[in-house]
Amino acid sequence: MTKLLPSTRLRDPGDLIAAVPHLLGFHPSDSVVVLVVSDDDVAMTLRVDLPPAGVPHRVTDRLTAPLARCRGDDAVVVVIGGGSSDPPEDLPHDALVDELEDALHEADVPLLLAVWTRATAKGERWFDYHDVGTSGVVPDPSSTALAAASAAEGHVTYGSREAMSAVLVPDPPDALSRRSTLLNRLAADDPAPDDETVPRRDRDLIHAEVLRAATRKRPLTDEEVADLAHALSNPLTRDSALAYCVGEHASGAEALWTELTRASPVPERAEPATLLAFSAYVRGNGTLALLALDRAEEANPNHRLTELLRAALAGGLPPTQIRHLAEQVAATDWTTPPTAP
Repeated sequence: MTKLLPSTRLRDPGDLIAAVPHLLGFHPSDSVVVLVVSDDDVAMTLRVDLPPAGVPHRVTDRLTAPLARCRGDDAVVVVIGGGSSDPPEDLPHDALVDELEDALHEADVPLLLAVWTRATAKGERWFDYHDVGTSGVVPDPSSTALAAASAAEGHVTYGSREAMSAVLVPDPPDALSRRSTLLNRLAADDPAPDDETVPRRDRDLIHAEVLRAATRKRPLTDEEVADLAHALSNPLTRDSALAYCVGEHASGAEALWTELTRASPVPERAEPATLLAFSAYVRGNGTLALLALDRAEEANPNHRLTELLRAALAGGLPPTQIRHLAEQVAATDWTTPPTAP
């Protein structure tokens, strides 16, 4: 979970708005964002596209399941875009805010604050839905304490959701074709893996590449991509790699999963994409997790772990529980066959 700001600044709407891009991983537009606050920390960040005017929507329905896990916490609603005013007599999407307030009340999550702003950029004005005439200015999002902490941990805040999505665009078809040929050779030459333990060769390969990812300056070669994709095609090897999504090597592992999601052909792409989704989920970046799950499903529509992760996200399972699963994986001895019941 990501600490927001020192508690002395938690009630400043401008600071809250400036924190939103770092909590989501990108600067949102035409969005409604719900921040669930617990003990001066943001326990959950939920974002939904603003509905077009006059079009039926299910914004509050989509938030019901996640909010059900937050009983007793507080909420802040930030509406971004969807209109303009200078200053507004009627703020954009005020009816939607009323619906959200009712849904929050039903979930026993009191609404502390609801504000509107045109964008999450420095100098944009914000306006309070419930205190007419109250407004302020958004500080520079890149200069906040949260921005510094996020950058120190190696996390990137993208200019838009589209810019985040572009990071996962597959490599050119000719490169993917070369790697697919190499993978076919590896599959033909490699005997069927032991279905009870992780091969030492695969374990050592992934460990070395995770460590190297933190400082490597060049892209993976075709041969390196094929070797890693082949190793991860063993479900046990992939499952054991979930352990790298927590701990001191988590940043390097996420960089490796991201590169492999772009570089791997189908269907092997599903494995690093699912690892990336898991890694993003652990650190609370639901948007990147969903984008990675989309790539995994494109590569393998019947991927079981992908289905489980998407169900967990849809149900609002807290990242802390996913982190606990990764910690259990890290504590597992994958070199010893399981004991028969």
